This record gives sequence, C-alpha cells and structure tokens, in this order.
Amino acid sequence: MVGKTILHYKITGRLGSGGMGVVYKAEDEKLKRTVALKFLPHFISSNQEVQKRFQIEAQAAASLNHPNITTIHAIEEAVDELFLVLEYIEGEELKDRIKTSSLSLQEIIIIAEQVAEGLEAAHRRGIVHRDIKSGNIMITKSNKVKIMDFGLAKLSDTDLTRVNQTMGTLAYISPEQLQGMKTDFRTDIWSFGVVLYEMITGSLPFKGDYEAALIYSILNDEPKAVRNYRSDIPKNILALISSMLQKDIDKRISSMSEVKEQLSVEIPVQETVDNKKSIAVLYFENISPEKENEYFCAGITEDLITDLSKIKELKVVPRSDVLPFRNKEINTNKVGEVLKVPFILEGSVRKAGQKIRISAQLVDVQSGFPIWAERYDRQLEDIFEIQMEVSQKITEALKVSLTETEKKLLGQKPTEDMRAYDFYLRGREFLSKYGKKNNEAAIQMFDYALSIDPNFALAFAGLAEAFSYKYIWYDGDLKWLGKIIENGEKAFKIDPNLVEAKFIIGMVYYHQKRFNEAIQVFQKIIEIKKDFYLAYRWAGIAYDILGDLDSAIKNYKITASLKPYSEEPLMHLEMTYRRKGEFEVAKKIAEEYVRIGEQKLLVNPDDTITLSRIAGVYAAQGKKEKALEAVEKIIQIDPEDGLAVYNSACVYARMNMKEEALKYLRIAFNIGYKNVRDWINTDPDFDSIRDEPEFKEIVGIFFNDEKRAR
Repeated sequence: MVGKTILHYKITGRLGSGGMGVVYKAEDEKLKRTVALKFLPHFISSNQEVQKRFQIEAQAAASLNHPNITTIHAIEEAVDELFLVLEYIEGEELKDRIKTSSLSLQEIIIIAEQVAEGLEAAHRRGIVHRDIKSGNIMITKSNKVKIMDFGLAKLSDTDLTRVNQTMGTLAYISPEQLQGMKTDFRTDIWSFGVVLYEMITGSLPFKGDYEAALIYSILNDEPKAVRNYRSDIPKNILALISSMLQKDIDKRISSMSEVKEQLSVEIPVQETVDNKKSIAVLYFENISPEKENEYFCAGITEDLITDLSKIKELKVVPRSDVLPFRNKEINTNKVGEVLKVPFILEGSVRKAGQKIRISAQLVDVQSGFPIWAERYDRQLEDIFEIQMEVSQKITEALKVSLTETEKKLLGQKPTEDMRAYDFYLRGREFLSKYGKKNNEAAIQMFDYALSIDPNFALAFAGLAEAFSYKYIWYDGDLKWLGKIIENGEKAFKIDPNLVEAKFIIGMVYYHQKRFNEAIQVFQKIIEIKKDFYLAYRWAGIAYDILGDLDSAIKNYKITASLKPYSEEPLMHLEMTYRRKGEFEVAKKIAEEYVRIGEQKLLVNPDDTITLSRIAGVYAAQGKKEKALEAVEKIIQIDPEDGLAVYNSACVYARMNMKEEALKYLRIAFNIGYKNVRDWINTDPDFDSIRDEPEFKEIVGIFFNDEKRAR
C-alpha cells in the first residue's frame, strides 16, 4: 500500500494494525495535510454486517469533538476499500512511555485526568469505547493525551455490537466482557483502572502465561497491592483504583465524573511541609547581548534550587521537573497547575562585562500577581550575595522560619572569587556537551578556576569527572586514572559532604572494575540527592556490565525522567532491551531517541556524539545513506574523538559492513578508547561480527592492555 494514491490520499507509511483494521500515514493532497487512514481488513470487507458496524463506528466517533479524542475527518470508499480518514497524531503510545520511563505521580495524574475528560465526553454521547488500553492512548509532543480507536465503540441505543465475543486486548478486558454479559460505561472504567494501575506500577494487575490463565486471573484474582511497588501514591488514588477494579460491575465506581473528582483531589505533600510553602524556580531568561551567557543563567537558577532545597520548611520542585519549561514562553498559572505549587520564582539575567542585572519576582500562581519583586544592579563579584538575598527574601515572603544551620548553609559560597566561579560554570557547560574537544575545554576551564581559587572543591570534582571521561573514552593512559583519584581526593578533603566528590569515588571503583562497590557508592549518593542524574546513569551501566539487566533498566528509566529532553537515557534503554531480546520495545524507544537527537542537531549540527548515536538507529532502520552520511561527517569533524569513532564502528556493524566496523573499532582503540572491554563484550551492536577472528583479536588487545594497566 505504501506509495499508492487512493482517491486524493497518498500513502507514505504504515503506522500499525489492530483487530479492526490496518492504519497508514498519508498526505491529503486536496487539503495539504497529513492524515491517518484506517482500512477494514480485506478478509472481512465483504461481510455486510461488519461493514454496517464499521459505518456506525465512524458515525459514533465522528460525533465526538473533544481535544482528548482523535478526530475523524471522513469515511471513504474506493476500489473495494472502505476506510476512515483520521487525525494524524505525532507522539508516542502510553504503553511505550510506561516501558521507557518511570512516571512520576504528577505525570500520572496529568495523563489520567485527560483520559477521564475524553471518556466522560464520549459517555455523555452514549458511546462506550470498549477497548481502552495503554496502546490506544497517545501522548503528543506537547503532552496532550489523545484517545485513539473508538473501533469498538458501542452506541447504547443499538444492539449491533452486543456480541458474545472477546473484544480488545485481553489483559484490559472487564469481567463482564469476558463472560459475554451486557456492557455499559463501567466497562471503560474497569479498563481505565487497569491502565491507571499500569502507569503507577509499570506492571499489569492481572497476569497469566496463557489465555485461559489470564482469564482466570481477571475473574478470580486480586491484583498485587500498589504499595508493593511504590509508596508515594495517595490514599485517594489507591481507593480509586480499588473501586475501578471491582469485579462486580454494580460495586464499581459508576461514572467517569466520579473518577475525575477523585483524580482531582490535591496530591498531599510530606507531613513536614506546608503545601502553601511550595515553590518552583524556573530557569532565568538570558537577556544579555552575548547568547553564550546561557550557561551563567542556568548556573544561577540551579544554585537557587540547591540553596532553597536546604530549607526543611520549604518544598522546592526539583530541577528535572522545571527543565521542560526552560527557554519557553510560559503561563505561570498553567505551570503552577502542572507542578502543583502555589508560588513560582522567575527572572532574567543581563550580564555585560563585570556588571550584572538580575530581575526576580515571586509570583502567586492563583492571582497571577507577584508578592515580591526586586532588581539587582551589581558587580559580577556580588553574584553570591544576590543569590543569598533572593533566597532570604523568598523565605520572608512565604513566612518561613530559618534555623541557624539553614542560615549558615545559605551563606556558604562555593568560592570567594567570582572569576573562579565563572570558569567553573563554563567548565560544567562544556562537560555536559560531551565530545573530546568539549572535554578538553572543560579541563581547561576547571584548571583556570583552580588557578584562581585552589580551595574550590566543586572545581576539583569537575576536573576529576572530566579526567574520568578522558580516561574511559579519549585516552586510556593509566596516568589519567591517577589524576581522577588525585583531584577527587582534593575535593573530598575540602568538603567531605559534597556529593560530586562522592561521585568521583564511585567512578574510581568503576574504572577499577569494582562494579558492585561502585553501585553501592552511587546508591548512597541517590539517598542524599534523589535527582543526581550521573549516579543513576553509571549505576545502570555497571548493572548492564554485570548482567543485571532489570536493575539497569530501572536506573535508566529514572534517568529518562530526569532528562526527558536528552537522547542519552533512551539510548541506554534501547540497548538494554536489545540485550534482553525485547526488540519491539527497543525499536519504539529508538524512534523516540532519534527524534530527540535530530532536534538537538538542529541547534548544533556538529554534535558528533549525538550524531553518532542516532546514526546507529538509521543503520538498524535500513536508512543506509543517512547512516553513512552521518559517519562521514563525524570523521570529518573530529577523527580523534574515541567515543564518536567507536560509535561509528557500531554503525558499520549494524549494517553488517564487517570490514569497516573492525577498521574503526581498531582506530578507536589506537586513539585512546581502551578501557571499555567489559562494555564491548556485551554491546549488542557487535553481535554481527562477534565471532570474527579479528574482532576477538581486538577485544584481546583491550583485555591485555587493561591487564597490563592493573
């Protein structure tokens, strides 16, 4: 079908298939828009009863006009084909998001509320979906929920779909459907309860190794308690799930409006925190003439989040949750609603030479008006005093009492010299971008910072981290391991409580192949700082190497929730699912991380690491020209970047170009990518060449080089 034109619809791709038809992506050449076409399968298209049912499906669904329900544009017939013309939705299925990330309670409620809105609208029109499942719920790029496929929609005033057969996906089907009983709106409530349980736990409430066992479980078993999976779910949500999954339809919660009411109950915060004293600090806007000062604005924002988080009486939204709003026009009322906070701190920074202007305001979300605002025109060297003043003004405005210890913590400065701090922030910015050149620039920035302030603990930790990446990816000389240990010890000696210094201890264990000890260090860091991305990432990598793939996936899912706009966590998830043999899951994840990677490349086309990552997916998707073009560009930009060259070898291996794969793997080793034997041994990208004598020889060189180093 792909490539054909039916009527005025040019079919450009296949999107998927289900019990009621096959779906294609197409271009509507009349209205110049992208649509989805849903075709009735040929083997039943001659059945008049089914055709009548299909017509009623279209009429029922087309009568729904709601932002959370997929729109039907038309129903068409041509050349013995009967098909629906649907709104094309670009995004991901909820089932894939559940598999690729650990949903926060906040995300779960936002998604569930939108599903409930859509179903309530359908029920008001007398329409029952009868096939609600996570695979029928799409989440767009703007996080709008769309319920798809009212393909089993049932009009309450017709007997056409009242058939004694199992419809939809078995795990989501209600007991009354399984028993061939009459169904109504409460059938959707049951299925939605299964989806809600799945979003919270990552698992289905009823299971069975075969169909009869699963049916028995749905009809007889009680689901495993949600509390066995996570402890942050409010009692009202637990009660709601229990009510939605009542096997007796008459005991089940009876309407979607009741479901909505329970979902809208305010999520309680910890008992020690008054929710009136909750705040989100949004990223400050850079209005400096030099756009490169973006790093400075980010540094100020993250410092304020860190400082305010030290105050026990104040609840501060973590950096990962405000990151999606960075560099976007925002409505404070809407952001407050999404983040469930009554107050938002926003501001701007203008930096010119040694002068700085910072404007900040604390906004009351409910009224939309600031309860405090201030403009600071100071010298750059006063930045820490400004940050401390802002923190203190916020505590005063929210009537928060500071303990003496908290006052002392707010008064602490990472360094006494603003020049050192500026170099440190530049170093962190370079380090976050990866790539050999950026890593070298980061080392230089941290060195500059330390030449100004030799007691700057964060700069020592940053330098040790940069040497860590140099050692593993760019130059495997043992002297760099010595540099990691040396600078890590200096950071720890200056500030034993610094989590960045503790992270270096974990990385030293990692480099020494003491993976279990490294994991223990990373876990202790997470107990202290629950949003410390690097600890989760490297714990996941260590678990991967040890073969504990489920633990690796658990950590990678958390990294994906901490960095929703980075392809890196999804890259790890995709590879680990391939290691597990779950190729369909991996394929879906790969599509998403390519989308994110391509967006990053629009901003920085010379980002060799991102380019090398998505090139591997191009190779797996059969897009050979795009993959080769990417590899050629990588080698042209930086042929000395060991990590990028290694990734290029992976690209060739995935295209079964064995000679080129082995060539670039050897080049990667020769230019310094040496300390990764454990990773190479299990890297699924090399499965096609793993038995090649030359591959074994190269891995042997890696092994012998490491053995000599130890």
